[in-house]
Amino acid sequence: MQQSKKRVCQNECLLTSADAVMAVAILAVSSDGKLAKREMDGLKVILASNPLFGNVEDSMDYMGYIASSVAEKGCDVILDMVTDLLTPSLRETAYAWAVYMVAADRKLVSPEHKFLEKLRKKLGIHVALVGKIKAVVPMLNRVK
Repeated sequence: MQQSKKRVCQNECLLTSADAVMAVAILAVSSDGKLAKREMDGLKVILASNPLFGNVEDSMDYMGYIASSVAEKGCDVILDMVTDLLTPSLRETAYAWAVYMVAADRKLVSPEHKFLEKLRKKLGIHVALVGKIKAVVPMLNRVK
């Protein structure tokens, strides 16, 4: 199935592990209530660099579809869906991308911290791994 095709969101909006990872990233960037250009650029980085998205032909269309699904279903329903779609290792990947996304603007605010904690619990990410991810991600966003 090509992921860039328009899909109608009925019962299940997220169909693949790629959809789930992108949904988590979109939830992460929207957790502070605003969407910065740097965060949109980060979503494009995920699409360009992660092999999960190798079949995506139109990145803007794909991100738009997933964002619409997230808006329609809401955070809690989407988190239930992604938990079912992701293997344990891809849950770690989704969490790492979420941390990357909220760190893109180089400041974490309370709603982002709350979202990451909720995501950690929902995905069953061990706190030791969370600490490692949170230590490495800021290194990826350094400018000097």
